[in-house]
Order: sequence, then structure tokens, then C-alpha cells
Amino acid sequence: MSPFKLIVLALLGAQTLVVGAEPSNPGETKAIANPSAPVAGGIPSETLTALELQGRQLYLEGKSSNGRPIVADREGGIKLRGQQAACVQCHLRSGLGGVEGNEAIPPISGRAIFGGGNPVIVEVDRLFNKSLSTPPKPYDDKSFRSAVRLGQHVSGRKLSALMPRYELTDEELRAVSAYLKTLSKTWSPGAAEKEIHLATVITPDVSPERRKVFVDTLNAILNQHNVNVATAGKHRITPIEKRLHSRRTWALDVWELNGPSSTWAEQLEKRQQEKPVFAVLSGLSESEWQPVQDFCEIQKVACWFPSVDLVPEEANKGKYSLYFSAGIQLEADVISKQLLSTSKKPGKIVQLIGESALAQKAASTVRRHLAKSGADIQDIVLNQSAADSTATLLKSLKPEDAVLLWLKDNELNNSLTGLAAPLSAVYVSSTLAGEKMPAWSVDWSKNAWLIQRSELPKMRSANLTRFNDWIRYRQLTLLDEKMQSEVYFAVNSFSWMLSSMLNNLHTDYLIERAEATLSMREAMQVQEEVQSMMMGGGGHGPQPVNNSSKSKPTAHKVDMDFLMKRTGTTAYPRISLGIGQRFASKGAYVRPLVSDMNIAESGAKWIVP
Repeated sequence: MSPFKLIVLALLGAQTLVVGAEPSNPGETKAIANPSAPVAGGIPSETLTALELQGRQLYLEGKSSNGRPIVADREGGIKLRGQQAACVQCHLRSGLGGVEGNEAIPPISGRAIFGGGNPVIVEVDRLFNKSLSTPPKPYDDKSFRSAVRLGQHVSGRKLSALMPRYELTDEELRAVSAYLKTLSKTWSPGAAEKEIHLATVITPDVSPERRKVFVDTLNAILNQHNVNVATAGKHRITPIEKRLHSRRTWALDVWELNGPSSTWAEQLEKRQQEKPVFAVLSGLSESEWQPVQDFCEIQKVACWFPSVDLVPEEANKGKYSLYFSAGIQLEADVISKQLLSTSKKPGKIVQLIGESALAQKAASTVRRHLAKSGADIQDIVLNQSAADSTATLLKSLKPEDAVLLWLKDNELNNSLTGLAAPLSAVYVSSTLAGEKMPAWSVDWSKNAWLIQRSELPKMRSANLTRFNDWIRYRQLTLLDEKMQSEVYFAVNSFSWMLSSMLNNLHTDYLIERAEATLSMREAMQVQEEVQSMMMGGGGHGPQPVNNSSKSKPTAHKVDMDFLMKRTGTTAYPRISLGIGQRFASKGAYVRPLVSDMNIAESGAKWIVP
């Protein structure tokens, strides 16, 4: 099912929502053009007038120019103040509205309510077109005052009970009106009439082998998208799709960073100035990502689900970057919660730390969480000179103690092989060590636990069935299932979101659509895949898979029961977003580190810190 129909049926009850401007000729099928030329970087605050800045503060913060919280009344005697009353709470940063419960919140951008240019169309049912409905006449200053203060629609009817009645002065009303006229006024940089310009970022620490597989996977999906767009004219498409010209090809630049991370910001800014992009699609790093996120936040460019394990500090507070999870820090959060969840005070906690930035970050995160617990925390940076003292320390541990191994697989094998297992619990990072039971852990398995952000193996195989079919069909090398499936999801979910945005190519709106509909998109995708499999199709066309494919076989035979039970299409469990959320998967499993997967999965515990 297409995003056009899905959004309507799920959110708007098969209505067409069109607001603002004069109605177009019902018989027209020409594409609706960009309302005006895009402005690089959107509309930064330094370009707003004093009146618009005052309106911005009212809209986003619910404060007047003197810092006084604004006041509003909602039906039922509910009094709202300050941030609670801010317009952004319902109409969002883009001004293009959203959904509150079962009710659609209409757009209030300047073009939507005051007219001028083409109508603002945010939701449409492809089965109901006609003239795209007849938009209401535009508001003027008088009718706008009545709407804000009295809750009266321009037509004279009452506005929704969700719409508060505001106690604003004439000056404050003028300020809000001025700011609304700046919202979603122009397309974001990188969006053009027939093409969306994108970039992906690769940091210099990525190995040549992983870089090649990443780029090959990304290009294969991108090329498939462009072929689908090019051949769309051969199939029946609705007048609304023709008119909105919502099917665009993509042009992707690979931005390969070089040198120290202190120079990355300058490199990224230069690339953006030379050829602006609408979004950073996926991305790959084995070290830090902070400069890339900073670039996206400053330039108001969407950073769309990169493959990174070292997620920037305070990424959850950003506005334009979305991640699969909080990375290695999430594993540290989960271990910390596990250690603090017992009624007893934690005993001695020993962290054996490898040389990688990931290991260092995880260990510091645990120390920060446990600082107030009174636990005795001992950090050991593992190297050859520390081998003897480490063995002695492990022998001294008691059952109430814990060992946290922030070590890669090779570091574990080199350092711990032959050492007797401690009496304490042992926690291993799957991000660093992998998921397979290593040789050193055979004698440790009685009390060893793996911290795993990805889905458990059997369900993960079910989730990634279509991805693995696609890899084989495209004859791509499967080097890293987790990373390559992340790329696959990033591109497909981005394509879906763009389609649901219709002609509203604004970065804020893209993020808002993801917050509102990502989990719904996953549910619909699962349903579509299951139906396709039950009908005997994989969705890849009749061409057989070449036996010379370099793809590795999937690790587990897919069980039909798991195919029917699954709720997602990624390597992660429970993918979803909400307003202001930046991590799609919010927990991790703590499972026994044993070779028998039945025991491992039955003993797994899902923890959200």
C-alpha cells in the first residue's frame, strides 16, 4: 500500500486536506512548482525582522517579547500557560500540522492560512481526487484575530475544541502572523523540481573493504529508486501524483572526510556551500560522529539513520538527526541499570577496557551512572603488562561483584584465553566482541552475559528476510549484515517519508513525518512482506538469483512462525519514534553467552534504561 493511501486511511479517515490559496483548475494535471526558490540554510534567526523574531518566540516558546508566558483557554476549563500554550505543540516547527489523537491538526503556515501561491496540500487520498477539494478563502487580519482569540474559523464555524483561545495583544497577534508567513515558505536546500540532492558521509577510520560494501549497497538501492521513478510513467499514476510531481530522482554525493576530526566541520560546510543537499542519507563511521551531527544541526540538514556505534553526546536533544539507537552508550546504560536494579548495593565492579574509542566511551558512561551508587569501580586498560595483575584480580572477585568487558573479540582472545572464570557475573559488549561465543568464554559461560542491541538471531532472520533476498538478487557481497541492512532501511524509509510529504519538501516536516509515522510505516511494511510471501512472491521480479553471488547464506533458517510474529524489518527490535525522540530502538537484550541459541534466547531479558 502506498504512503498516499496509508496516511489518509490511518490518520485522516480518507479525507483530502487542502488549505490556503485559490483553488486550481480541477482539470489541471501539471506539477505544482516550488512556491519560490529555495534559500540555503532555511530561514535562520538572524534574517528575521524584529517582529518576526517576537512571533518566533511566541510560536516556539509561548513567551511574549518581555518574557511573559502567554495564556490560553481550552474547552473544558483547561488553562494553558507558556510552553504548554506554544503553537509548536500542535502545529510543529514546520507549521504544517500533524495529528492529535484521531484529529488532524491543519497547517498554519502563512501560505496555508493567508493564501498566496499554490495551495498547501498535506494529506491526500489517491482514491479521492476531483479538484483536490476546494480550499477555504484566506484569512485576513480581522478573521485571524477571531480565530486566535475566539476560536472562530474563517467560514464562521467554530474551530476544533483542541484549538486554545489565546489572550494576545494586537502587537502579539501581528508578530505571530509575521512569523507564520516565514514558515515552510520555500523548499529546503537540495530540493528541486525533478531531483533531490543528497549526500552520505564516510569518516576516514572506515576500512577500504567496509567502505566499498557500504557504497555498493547504497548505490544499488539508490539506482533502484531512480529506475522506479523513470519507469513510473509507464504505469498508471493518479492525477494528484502527476500534479504534485511527488516522484523525483535522487542524486547522491559521497562525502569522504579526511584528516583529524577538528577539520571535518570545515570540510562539510564547504561541500554544502558548493552544492547544497537536502539530507545526509545513511553514513558510516567507526569513530566519532559529533562533527557530522553538529553540521546537520547548524545547517538544518536531516541526518537520516547513519550506521554509527559511537553516537554523539546529547544526540537526543538535536532537531535534525535520527539514529537507530544510542549506540555503545545504550549498552553501558543497560548494564548500569542491571547492576543497580538489585536491592543490594553493587559490589566491586571491574571494567576491562580496550583501546578503541567505543570501549573508552562505554566505560566512562558506566562510571558516570554508578558514581552515586557507592560502588567500588576499578578501570583497567587491558594490555600485556597488565595480564598478571588482571588474573590475580579476577581470582579475588566474589559472586556479588561484576566484570564488564569492553573489549573487541581479538582483545578478548589475546587477554583472557586460559584464565579461570571469576565467581562474579561477566558482561560482554556485542558491539565490540560480536555475538558468537568466543573460545575464551567456554569456561565462563555459567555466569557470562551478552549485551545485545540488535534483535535476537531467530527473529532478526525473519525481520531481514526481504533484505537478504534483495542482497542475493542484486548479487551484492554480504560482509556486514547489520550495517548493510541499516543502509537498506535508511534508504527505503527515506523514500517512503518523501512520498508521504507530497510537495512539502521542508526539513522540519521530514523529521516530523518520521516522528509521527515511522512505526506505522514498519507495520505496513511487515504486512506487505508477509502477504507477498504467502502469495509466493519476494517482490524482486522473476529474474533468478545467480549462483555465483558472493552473498553469504543467512545464519538461521527462517521460521514461518517468526515471520508471522515479527513487528519490524530491521536488525533492531521495536523500532518507533515520537515527538522529540531521536533513537528508534530504545533498549537492549541481556542474554546468556552460550552456544545453544535456544537457551540464549529463552534466557534473554529486554531492558530499556
